[in-house]
Amino acid sequence: MPKTQSPKTNLYWKLYQDDPILKPGLSSPILSDPSFLFPENTIDHKWHLFAHNLFGILHYTSENGIEWSKPKSILKHAMRPFIYQELGTYYLYYEKYKPFHLLFAWWKKSKWESEIQVRTSKDLKTWSEPKTVLKPSAEFHKNQEWGSSVSNPCLVKMGSKYRLYYSSSLEYVKDCGFCEPKYISVAESSSPTGPFHIFSQPIFAPNAQDPFCNLAAGSIKVVPWRDRFLGFQTGIFWNQVRKESCSAVLFLQSEDGLRWDRINDTPILGPTAKGWKASHVYSCDVKYSESEKVFILYFNARSAAHWSKGREAIGLFVGKVEEETLPAPKTKAVKGKTPSKKSKSKLVSRKTKPVGKGSKKK
Repeated sequence: MPKTQSPKTNLYWKLYQDDPILKPGLSSPILSDPSFLFPENTIDHKWHLFAHNLFGILHYTSENGIEWSKPKSILKHAMRPFIYQELGTYYLYYEKYKPFHLLFAWWKKSKWESEIQVRTSKDLKTWSEPKTVLKPSAEFHKNQEWGSSVSNPCLVKMGSKYRLYYSSSLEYVKDCGFCEPKYISVAESSSPTGPFHIFSQPIFAPNAQDPFCNLAAGSIKVVPWRDRFLGFQTGIFWNQVRKESCSAVLFLQSEDGLRWDRINDTPILGPTAKGWKASHVYSCDVKYSESEKVFILYFNARSAAHWSKGREAIGLFVGKVEEETLPAPKTKAVKGKTPSKKSKSKLVSRKTKPVGKGSKKK
């Protein structure tokens, strides 16, 4: 990957807690792909989080970003949501698939077909009719055996343009028994609702020599940061030590949002070999809290690889920018500590397990 010229932005990360923030219900073994809004960006001044289970997209609210309401089902036969807000309008992007097809995604004869749609709202309660913004039209959107896919939308405004990062195509992962996104691609538009112009080639592809992205590129969330962009990629890889597939969060940097390099040589968050995130750490959403001066990262993780055994839940990761001055810790100094202060969100006041910069999980 070409190197960027900007100085590296190092973050010190920690888990908010060892347990999930949100767990799947009895009707579905998975709760996945969280995307959220801070209270300062919502009409009711609450936290809002969107995620999906086996049946569709769920909507949660919270007073503090930790304790969440019972979910409301807002969309069926949809997954991998991404929420974007601009000038009083909320845009909910998501992957739309054929009815009940997620239940049979493991079956090779039932080829996957999906597209990216968007719905808009002024109050986060009433949503417009769907508009399709991207269909699988390029060759790198398709897999001859498994079907066609565009997924994992992430919208970023760049000047007068809107850039849509998305995953495309499919790669079968044998020990999981289902497919993962093979490429990460880009499209651009002058409007958040399109039409979007697809770039001619993906910006990420699996690489057999890459220890953390040798099976599939997975997904990415992109955050504008000062004079550059930060990327959080969840690559899919074969773990030679454990002899099984895994995924982990990779921390990237770019000057133009197209050519990226890794800030850390190893993932900032990965599987732990046991517990609720034993197998895979999957898609995330990341935003910077101006009020608390930390990055907030919600992610989902999987307890076992195969679809018949694994369960997925949502956790919380917090990152502190290196160049900002940290107060003297009250206990033994550990990279990953954030300052303690009173906050409605409780995100930086709770004692948490520190995770050092670039720490590697196996």
